[in-house]
Amino acid sequence: MYTRIAAAIFALSISVYSYAQSSPEGRWTDKNNAEEYAAYMIQIAYHDLGYMGARVQIREDGTRRIFEVDPGRMYHIKAVQIVGQNGLLLEAMAGAPSVGDVYSATRMNDWVAALKSRYGKAATWGVRFDHANADATIEVKLNRDPILGPK
Repeated sequence: MYTRIAAAIFALSISVYSYAQSSPEGRWTDKNNAEEYAAYMIQIAYHDLGYMGARVQIREDGTRRIFEVDPGRMYHIKAVQIVGQNGLLLEAMAGAPSVGDVYSATRMNDWVAALKSRYGKAATWGVRFDHANADATIEVKLNRDPILGPK
């Protein structure tokens, strides 16, 4: 009984996956995924430059595919809130993104990684976007306990 149910679920999932991979001509292809992935990577690159509203569309022009990019507005940091500061040195804050800077997740990740490695602070961060004003509010949470190394 369970074998039949498992086989039916497996067959259904394979058919759904195959349908999603199919081309407009009805042939299975990886080209569809490659184009969508390329559009996604272009969008991520724009996000890292502060264009959080970037949209990428793929348009056909005969046999060519054209990626049309609408970058949208550039987002800037509105506020950086540190929760649980616990004596964080001013030297550590010198490398932090500040108000007015262009928002970049990569820059935030680099700064938090530096906090963890140089100062032994366990930290996490999150962001809230205000799409109406094209700005970002960043909240960094520091743990009270230092990061413990391997024993």
